Amino acid sequence: MLVLLQAEGGADVGGPIVGIIIALLVALCVFNSIYFIKEKETVVIEFLGHFSKVLHSGPHFVFWPLYRPKTYSWKYFITQNGRVVPVEKTNQYIVLTKSEVMDFPKQDVISRDNARVTLDAVINYKITKPEVMLYGVQNLPYMLSKLLQAQIRNVAGTLDVDSIVDDTTALTGIQYSLNQIAMRWGVTVEKVGIQHVEARQLKDVLAKRKQAELQNKEIIITAKTTKQKTVVLAEGERDKMITEARGEMQQAVSRARGNAQAIINKAGAEAKSVKEIARAVIASGEDPTEYLLAVKYIDALKMVMCNRANTTISMLPKEGAFLFTSQALGMNTILPRGAGKA
Repeated sequence: MLVLLQAEGGADVGGPIVGIIIALLVALCVFNSIYFIKEKETVVIEFLGHFSKVLHSGPHFVFWPLYRPKTYSWKYFITQNGRVVPVEKTNQYIVLTKSEVMDFPKQDVISRDNARVTLDAVINYKITKPEVMLYGVQNLPYMLSKLLQAQIRNVAGTLDVDSIVDDTTALTGIQYSLNQIAMRWGVTVEKVGIQHVEARQLKDVLAKRKQAELQNKEIIITAKTTKQKTVVLAEGERDKMITEARGEMQQAVSRARGNAQAIINKAGAEAKSVKEIARAVIASGEDPTEYLLAVKYIDALKMVMCNRANTTISMLPKEGAFLFTSQALGMNTILPRGAGKA
């Protein structure tokens, strides 16, 4: 063809065309050799079909076509807005190393007591070793979904339907066993969660059981409330009795103290009176002891005579009897000094 162009045009036009082709090839090589990788993204590079290195975030230059990125394709199913949607990724070479959550379709399992339960599970995973993942597993999400279904079926088969419906944390053992397998693929399973549990034929039975449990809880709460109320009332009555007893005791103590003080005051006044009388009697030249005894005798005799229920025989000293006899006879007798002495 170059010969024909030279013959017809009379000039050599093959040189520029070859130069253009070479320039295009160089530009294509340079374009395919430059990579700008974002954060949390990686690219696995192969040298002539063999693993070479992993490119992380930042600009990179590798000589193409000797160095080429490792591509992969994924195809799996997820639940989106209540519908099962197929997802397909082909000829991808960027591997994300950030955490991802996948909502897989619902799965029917059989519990230990032969009840059919539908579980809606989600899985949270992260690729930690891109090169191990690309060379170790084909279609990672699909493999995780099938492995998750198998683990859920195994664990649910060892549990009763009550344990599955009431406490979804009983299925947390799935994460450990699933992570042990996924680590061989360069993947870490961070969490396996159960979003929804549905027991179709057991809805009415479970609803009645829930209602019975709520009624039992209500009865227990009412009994506890009544018990607490009774305890509070009893404690209040006890505190009231204790307070009243303390008040009566303090009142009795105060009354006794008042009586004692009154007796002390009366005794002090009487002692003072006796001292004054004794001083007056001594001043008149008489014996105060005889005078005080006579006064006490008269007081005692007065108390005895005032008691009408008893028959009293008065026994008087002879001087007193002489005085009363003289007064009864109308005689004005004056006792001599010292006549009352025995």
